Amino acid sequence: MFLTSLILATVAHGEDITLLNELQHRAVNFFWEQSNSKTGFTKDRASNYGTDKYDVSSSAATGFALAAYPIGVERGWLKKKDALQRTRLTLKSLLAVHAKEHGWYYHFVNWETGERVWNCELSSIDTSILLAGVWQARQYWKDATVTKAADDLTERIDWSFMMRDVNGKQPHEFFSMGWTPEKGWIKATWAGYCELLMLYIQAYGASEVRSDGWDKITRKVATYKGHEYLEGGPLFMHQMSNGFYPFGDYRDRQGYSYWVSTKECTLANRQYCIDQASKYQYSSGFWGLSACDGPDGYDAFGGPPRTSDNGTVTPTSAIASMPYTPVESIEAAKSMMKNYAYAYGKYGFSNGINPSRKWKGPDVLGIDLGMMLLGIEDYRTGLPWKLSMSHPFVKRGYNRAGLKISKTARNGPLQQK
Repeated sequence: MFLTSLILATVAHGEDITLLNELQHRAVNFFWEQSNSKTGFTKDRASNYGTDKYDVSSSAATGFALAAYPIGVERGWLKKKDALQRTRLTLKSLLAVHAKEHGWYYHFVNWETGERVWNCELSSIDTSILLAGVWQARQYWKDATVTKAADDLTERIDWSFMMRDVNGKQPHEFFSMGWTPEKGWIKATWAGYCELLMLYIQAYGASEVRSDGWDKITRKVATYKGHEYLEGGPLFMHQMSNGFYPFGDYRDRQGYSYWVSTKECTLANRQYCIDQASKYQYSSGFWGLSACDGPDGYDAFGGPPRTSDNGTVTPTSAIASMPYTPVESIEAAKSMMKNYAYAYGKYGFSNGINPSRKWKGPDVLGIDLGMMLLGIEDYRTGLPWKLSMSHPFVKRGYNRAGLKISKTARNGPLQQK
């Protein structure tokens, strides 16, 4: 299943491998250093150039941290006993003090107390990202304490509680985006193709909820300069689930290949940037439009058809697509390291760079470093994918979603009916 990933890894040699090690090592350092020593909860963001006073953790960043520790151990950057102890602490804190309802986790909490902050939402997708990391930790450590905590956390999730329509009514085949005590249910559901794939796979695998929602997800096909893919502007929409779960060998009941979609969307994003080079300082080595910090604040930048850009590139997004576009992603990493070294700090590339406006982001974000870290490791060894697929709930989720092995999943058309 992961042979292609290992073959692709031969694209990178020598100085390229050194650069990949450097990027991954600094990302692992973020998750290790910016996770609280009392709870294990990971900061949503941290300064890339000095100290900061941030004290907010995101449940998603904590999920990526749990997935980062095995990579750090395997590559010799973390001591195994220390990483295991941190994993145990994090899982214990998730069960004991992290704010949650019906087993679903709030998006943002104080990283030391686990108390909800910013009146944030009870988030279905951030809980999903957290759970993906919990399951990878369970499969990697094979430790009784970790296994029990991971299973307890999973069993506490009331999947049907979050399955509601835009008005919060049940029963429903789609998941609500979330809920707050102050305003009730968010008037939006996970019903259109994006990072939602992981949420449905997990629910179908871990529970008996209805599984017809997958086939009803809206999938709009977009084209740009000969690239055909499922619509979605920011690159993270095509990378979030894919870093944890492999789609390279599968098509679903409707015949879609999510590997092809991600690859073609990445190439389209890159080509769009090249086409805008006269307007901004984009190039074949400086591209990657995704949600990130920009000179005017955080924004969801993206390529066609939902185009939004102002010259700001997310370096980690170009690199996170490495399993799909290894040549182009390595070129981007090397080019940005050479030409924009001023935007490279203690945890790697800053979250956003806008050379047209002579701006670099002061921070890094846990979710973006996490997607890059997993993307590189998926490309190099496939370890995150292997860990996920070894969990029985993931296998069951794939089956209930209708994902089946297909010989054309990597190199065939977007949809094969």
